[in-house]
Amino acid sequence: MNKIKEYKGIIILVLIFVLGAFYWFEYRPTKIKERCSADARFDTRADTLFGDEYQKFINDYYDDCLMRFGLK
Repeated sequence: MNKIKEYKGIIILVLIFVLGAFYWFEYRPTKIKERCSADARFDTRADTLFGDEYQKFINDYYDDCLMRFGLK
């Protein structure tokens, strides 16, 4: 029990570091990808496009969105 009290500060720092790394490398990119995907699908400029033009627009929009948020 005394060892835990002795290393309490180090344990808290390690825990903060691990949670921060999880947020930055796992949770944040997932949310950004979800947002970009939804934005690309529901962009009103794509309503007039069909077939390959539509898919190219969606892909370009998605890639630009990821780049804007720093994932690409």
